[in-house]
Amino acid sequence: MILAFNTSLADLHIGLFSDDGKSLAEYHHLATPTERHIHDALLAQSTEQLLKDINAKGKDINRIVFINGPGSFTGLRIGLSFAKGLAFGSGAKLIPLIAHQVLLRAYESRTTNHEPRITILYPGYEKDSVYMSYSDEPNIIKYLPISDLLKMGIAEVICTSELDAISIPHHIVNIKLQTMAEMVLTADAANTSTLEPFYGTDFKTNATAVSNFVGRGG
Repeated sequence: MILAFNTSLADLHIGLFSDDGKSLAEYHHLATPTERHIHDALLAQSTEQLLKDINAKGKDINRIVFINGPGSFTGLRIGLSFAKGLAFGSGAKLIPLIAHQVLLRAYESRTTNHEPRITILYPGYEKDSVYMSYSDEPNIIKYLPISDLLKMGIAEVICTSELDAISIPHHIVNIKLQTMAEMVLTADAANTSTLEPFYGTDFKTNATAVSNFVGRGG
Protein backbone atom coordinates (compact mmCIF):
# COMPACT_ATOMS: atom_id res chain seq x y z
CA MET A 1 0.00 0.00 0.00
CA ILE A 2 1.13 3.57 -0.77
CA LEU A 3 0.84 6.54 1.58
CA ALA A 4 0.96 9.93 -0.17
CA PHE A 5 0.90 13.33 1.50
CA ASN A 6 1.72 16.99 0.93
CA THR A 7 2.68 19.32 3.79
CA SER A 8 4.60 21.86 1.69
CA LEU A 9 1.92 24.59 1.80
CA ALA A 10 -0.68 25.69 4.34
CA ASP A 11 -3.20 22.94 3.52
CA LEU A 12 -2.82 19.26 4.38
CA HIS A 13 -3.49 16.43 1.92
CA ILE A 14 -3.14 12.72 2.78
CA GLY A 15 -4.11 9.61 0.81
CA LEU A 16 -3.81 5.84 0.87
CA PHE A 17 -3.46 4.02 -2.44
CA SER A 18 -3.19 0.43 -3.58
CA ASP A 19 0.11 -0.87 -4.88
CA ASP A 20 -1.04 -0.13 -8.43
CA GLY A 21 -1.97 3.47 -7.60
CA LYS A 22 -5.73 3.26 -7.03
CA SER A 23 -7.21 5.53 -4.35
CA LEU A 24 -8.39 3.78 -1.16
CA ALA A 25 -9.01 6.73 1.19
CA GLU A 26 -8.12 10.43 1.29
CA TYR A 27 -8.15 13.30 3.76
CA HIS A 28 -7.97 17.00 2.85
CA HIS A 29 -7.82 19.91 5.29
CA LEU A 30 -7.96 23.41 3.79
CA ALA A 31 -6.39 25.78 6.29
CA THR A 32 -8.06 29.06 7.17
CA PRO A 33 -5.94 32.25 7.04
CA THR A 34 -5.54 32.18 10.83
CA GLU A 35 -4.75 28.47 11.29
CA ARG A 36 -1.26 27.46 12.33
CA HIS A 37 0.50 24.15 13.06
CA ILE A 38 -2.13 22.00 11.31
CA HIS A 39 0.49 19.58 9.97
CA ASP A 40 1.88 18.97 13.42
CA ALA A 41 -1.61 18.45 14.85
CA LEU A 42 -3.26 16.49 12.05
CA LEU A 43 -0.74 14.55 9.94
CA ALA A 44 -0.20 11.51 12.18
CA GLN A 45 -3.72 11.57 13.61
CA SER A 46 -5.43 11.74 10.21
CA THR A 47 -3.18 9.07 8.70
CA GLU A 48 -4.10 6.75 11.57
CA GLN A 49 -7.79 7.43 10.97
CA LEU A 50 -7.50 6.70 7.25
CA LEU A 51 -5.89 3.35 8.06
CA LYS A 52 -8.74 2.54 10.42
CA ASP A 53 -11.29 3.52 7.79
CA ILE A 54 -10.03 0.79 5.45
CA ASN A 55 -9.14 -1.73 8.19
CA ALA A 56 -5.40 -1.43 7.53
CA LYS A 57 -2.35 -0.94 9.73
CA GLY A 58 0.86 1.07 9.45
CA LYS A 59 2.84 -2.06 8.62
CA ASP A 60 0.72 -2.46 5.47
CA ILE A 61 2.33 0.67 4.01
CA ASN A 62 5.30 -0.27 1.84
CA ARG A 63 5.94 3.08 0.10
CA ILE A 64 5.61 6.65 1.36
CA VAL A 65 5.57 9.43 -1.25
CA PHE A 66 5.58 13.09 -0.24
CA ILE A 67 6.47 16.58 -1.44
CA ASN A 68 9.95 17.24 -0.10
CA GLY A 69 10.18 20.81 -1.35
CA PRO A 70 10.20 23.58 -2.01
CA GLY A 71 7.80 25.11 0.49
CA SER A 72 7.19 25.87 4.15
CA PHE A 73 10.18 25.24 6.42
CA THR A 74 7.98 23.87 9.20
CA GLY A 75 5.64 21.91 6.95
CA LEU A 76 8.46 20.17 5.08
CA ARG A 77 10.32 19.31 8.29
CA ILE A 78 7.21 17.83 9.90
CA GLY A 79 6.41 15.84 6.76
CA LEU A 80 9.88 14.36 6.44
CA SER A 81 10.13 13.57 10.16
CA PHE A 82 6.80 11.76 10.04
CA ALA A 83 7.79 9.86 6.89
CA LYS A 84 11.11 8.77 8.38
CA GLY A 85 9.49 7.65 11.63
CA LEU A 86 6.80 5.66 9.87
CA ALA A 87 9.34 4.12 7.51
CA PHE A 88 11.49 3.05 10.44
CA GLY A 89 8.54 1.29 12.05
CA SER A 90 6.97 -0.21 8.94
CA GLY A 91 9.98 -0.78 6.69
CA ALA A 92 8.37 1.34 3.96
CA LYS A 93 10.48 2.97 1.26
CA LEU A 94 10.56 6.77 1.03
CA ILE A 95 9.85 8.48 -2.30
CA PRO A 96 10.47 12.26 -2.06
CA LEU A 97 9.18 14.41 -4.92
CA ILE A 98 9.88 17.98 -5.94
CA ALA A 99 6.65 19.98 -6.37
CA HIS A 100 7.61 21.09 -9.88
CA GLN A 101 8.02 17.47 -11.01
CA VAL A 102 4.47 16.66 -9.93
CA LEU A 103 2.95 19.77 -11.52
CA LEU A 104 4.68 18.96 -14.80
CA ARG A 105 3.56 15.33 -14.74
CA ALA A 106 -0.04 16.35 -14.06
CA TYR A 107 0.00 18.90 -16.88
CA GLU A 108 1.57 16.53 -19.41
CA SER A 109 -0.99 13.85 -18.61
CA ARG A 110 -3.90 16.06 -19.67
CA THR A 111 -2.57 17.71 -22.82
CA THR A 112 -0.08 17.25 -25.66
CA ASN A 113 -0.57 20.74 -27.11
CA HIS A 114 2.04 22.85 -25.35
CA GLU A 115 5.27 24.74 -25.89
CA PRO A 116 8.60 22.85 -25.89
CA ARG A 117 9.70 24.78 -22.78
CA ILE A 118 7.15 25.66 -20.11
CA THR A 119 7.67 27.68 -16.94
CA ILE A 120 6.51 25.96 -13.72
CA LEU A 121 5.66 28.11 -10.70
CA TYR A 122 5.06 27.18 -7.05
CA PRO A 123 4.18 29.64 -4.24
CA GLY A 124 7.18 31.14 -2.47
CA TYR A 125 7.60 31.34 1.29
CA GLU A 126 7.28 35.13 1.10
CA LYS A 127 4.32 37.05 -0.31
CA ASP A 128 4.59 37.88 -4.04
CA SER A 129 7.44 35.42 -4.60
CA VAL A 130 7.64 32.13 -6.48
CA TYR A 131 9.77 29.04 -6.94
CA MET A 132 10.36 28.75 -10.68
CA SER A 133 11.72 26.02 -12.94
CA TYR A 134 11.44 25.08 -16.62
CA SER A 135 9.82 21.92 -17.96
CA ASP A 136 13.09 20.68 -19.48
CA GLU A 137 14.85 21.11 -16.10
CA PRO A 138 12.13 20.67 -13.44
CA ASN A 139 14.68 20.08 -10.68
CA ILE A 140 16.63 23.31 -11.27
CA ILE A 141 14.68 25.82 -9.20
CA LYS A 142 15.03 29.58 -8.81
CA TYR A 143 13.42 31.62 -6.05
CA LEU A 144 12.45 35.11 -7.19
CA PRO A 145 9.92 37.92 -6.79
CA ILE A 146 6.93 37.87 -9.13
CA SER A 147 7.98 41.36 -10.26
CA ASP A 148 11.18 39.84 -11.71
CA LEU A 149 9.22 37.01 -13.28
CA LEU A 150 7.04 39.46 -15.21
CA LYS A 151 10.13 40.90 -16.91
CA MET A 152 11.19 37.55 -18.39
CA GLY A 153 8.82 37.29 -21.38
CA ILE A 154 7.37 33.87 -20.52
CA ALA A 155 5.40 32.03 -23.23
CA GLU A 156 3.49 29.38 -21.26
CA VAL A 157 3.11 28.89 -17.50
CA ILE A 158 1.94 26.10 -15.17
CA CYS A 159 1.07 27.12 -11.62
CA THR A 160 -1.12 26.18 -8.67
CA SER A 161 -4.38 27.87 -7.71
CA GLU A 162 -2.54 29.75 -4.96
CA LEU A 163 -0.99 31.83 -7.76
CA ASP A 164 -4.06 32.29 -9.95
CA ALA A 165 -3.88 36.07 -9.55
CA ILE A 166 -0.64 36.42 -11.51
CA SER A 167 -1.10 38.75 -14.47
CA ILE A 168 0.31 36.49 -17.19
CA PRO A 169 -1.43 33.69 -19.16
CA HIS A 170 -1.22 30.46 -17.19
CA HIS A 171 -2.62 26.97 -16.67
CA ILE A 172 -3.80 25.96 -13.19
CA VAL A 173 -2.56 22.48 -12.26
CA ASN A 174 -2.77 21.66 -8.57
CA ILE A 175 -0.70 18.91 -6.99
CA LYS A 176 -2.88 15.80 -6.68
CA LEU A 177 -2.19 12.80 -4.47
CA GLN A 178 -3.25 10.56 -7.35
CA THR A 179 -0.46 11.94 -9.53
CA MET A 180 2.05 11.41 -6.73
CA ALA A 181 0.90 7.80 -6.25
CA GLU A 182 1.27 7.12 -9.97
CA MET A 183 4.80 8.55 -9.98
CA VAL A 184 5.77 6.11 -7.22
CA LEU A 185 5.33 3.23 -9.64
CA THR A 186 8.44 4.29 -11.62
CA ALA A 187 10.41 6.17 -8.95
CA ASP A 188 13.50 5.17 -7.00
CA ALA A 189 13.53 5.08 -3.20
CA ALA A 190 15.57 7.60 -1.21
CA ASN A 191 18.49 6.96 1.09
CA THR A 192 16.61 7.57 4.34
CA SER A 193 19.69 8.36 6.43
CA THR A 194 20.84 11.26 4.23
CA LEU A 195 17.50 12.66 3.03
CA GLU A 196 16.78 16.29 3.96
CA PRO A 197 14.00 18.66 2.89
CA PHE A 198 14.59 21.06 0.03
CA TYR A 199 13.56 24.38 1.59
CA GLY A 200 14.61 26.60 -1.29
CA THR A 201 15.37 29.57 0.96
CA ASP A 202 18.21 30.95 -1.16
CA PHE A 203 17.42 33.44 -3.90
CA LYS A 204 18.80 31.03 -6.48
CA THR A 205 18.94 27.33 -5.65
CA ASN A 206 19.61 24.00 -7.27
CA ALA A 207 17.53 20.97 -6.30
CA THR A 208 19.57 18.43 -8.27
CA ALA A 209 20.93 16.80 -5.11
CA VAL A 210 17.41 16.11 -3.93
CA SER A 211 16.23 14.94 -7.34
CA ASN A 212 18.94 12.30 -7.46
CA PHE A 213 16.85 10.33 -4.97
CA VAL A 214 13.89 10.00 -7.31
CA GLY A 215 13.12 9.25 -10.95
CA ARG A 216 10.86 11.60 -12.90
CA GLY A 217 8.31 8.85 -13.46
CA GLY A 218 8.03 9.49 -17.18
